[in-house]
Formats: sequence, C-alpha cells, structure tokens
Amino acid sequence: MSMVLARKPCQFPAIFNFGDSNSDTGGLSAAFGQAPPPNGLSYFGGPAGRYCDGRLVIDFIAQSLGLPYLSAFLDSVGSNFGHGANFATAASTIRPQSTTLNQGGFSPISLNVQYYEFHDFVVRSQVVRKRGGVFETLMPKEEDFSSALYTFDIGQNDLTAGYYFLNMSKDEVKAYVPDVLNQFQTIIQASPVGCLPYVMERIPVLAGQIDEYGCASPFNEVAQFFNQGLKKTVWNNYAKIWSMLQSLTLMFTQ
Repeated sequence: MSMVLARKPCQFPAIFNFGDSNSDTGGLSAAFGQAPPPNGLSYFGGPAGRYCDGRLVIDFIAQSLGLPYLSAFLDSVGSNFGHGANFATAASTIRPQSTTLNQGGFSPISLNVQYYEFHDFVVRSQVVRKRGGVFETLMPKEEDFSSALYTFDIGQNDLTAGYYFLNMSKDEVKAYVPDVLNQFQTIIQASPVGCLPYVMERIPVLAGQIDEYGCASPFNEVAQFFNQGLKKTVWNNYAKIWSMLQSLTLMFTQ
C-alpha cells in the first residue's frame, strides 16, 4: 500500500517576471511605442502592450493564482506593482547585443539589464511604500520578495540573433550556446525558434529541412541543444539561486 502526502497549495503574493515578447505585458511598448493593432484586439479590444492579439501565458498564470495581470516595470501610466512587476521586454536576449533596436531588431534591455531594474526596484519600492497612502497599495510588501513566484521566458532571441543578424551557420550558433548559458543563472524554458514566423519568413530553409509541423528542423535542433544545456545549468546553479534569495531575505530583516 502506497501513501500519497498532499502538499499545501502554492500561495504566491506576487509574481516577478523576466523575459522577451512571450511574456512582455507592456515593457517595449512603454519604451519604444505601443504595439499597434491587431495586437490586443481579440481580448483587450485594442493595443495592451502585448505582442499578440490576446493574453499571454503570464496573464493566465497570474489569473490562476488570483492575482491581477502584471504591470510592466517600464510603464509609468496606470501601473500597480502591489502584486509584482514584469521586467520582460519584447525582442530581449540573455546575452547583451551590440546593436540598437533599429539596427538589429533586438531590445537593448537584455536579461542583465532586467536584473538591474529588479535589484533597483527591490530597494526603491520600499522607500516609496513607506510614504503611506496610495503608495502603500501600489508597491509590494518587503516579505513578498522572498515568497513570490519568479518566472523566466527568454533565450529564443539569442539563437535567432545569430542566424538573422550575425549571419551565422547552425554550427556557429551552436558553438556560442554555452556562453549564453553561462550568463543565465536560473530557470527558464525557451520556445522552439524554428517555428517563429519571422524565422520561417526571413531565413532561407531547404524544403527537406521542414519537419511534419511545418517548422525549420535545423533551428529547432539548436534550440533543443540549448534547452539540454539549460537544464544542466539550472541544476548546477540551483544552490547559487537559493543563496541569492536567502541573501535577499536577510537584507530585509536587517
């Protein structure tokens, strides 16, 4: 006879998200102009900072936890950070790019910049919260940072930057994957880049390299290689991540 122990349901008071267009709820729009129609039309009735016509996975995650949709950290208009913040911006990469958005099509707000934003937000949000009144409701509590849900969805643009902007071969892109992973210290899951519309449209693919799903198999092969390395990186750095969160908690208790 086996025994199953029931775990308590997760109760997250806040969500802090990092990533690219897969989870951007208004970051790039706030910095470089609102994502135009048809973005947002099928659910929000108009542009809502998201680069899709409806909601994103991060929206459904927030909803399932009984939390409001995440406000983008860069959006100063009508934002509420009482239940977390979203540092993701469309076209972001893990590894910083050496071009502007107009030159290469990739956001200058790479993962390290998003981390700097978060680190600043941790401190400044509490300074603002102490003002009381409405500010107290618009900023997260100190203890929320150590018990919040942290989500990451980024990495696909690092691969496509190699193909599209740097004109690298599959093997060349594969060779720099370890460097990308070395800059990544926590849990993420990359999308299959071989199915991205702009990959299929802009990068030549031979007929024999299209799989049964209509995706470019060489690019997905590199994406799978990236994810395999990603899993190894996550486990190797788990202790470092846990130590970082403990340090964050200690900072609030001192």
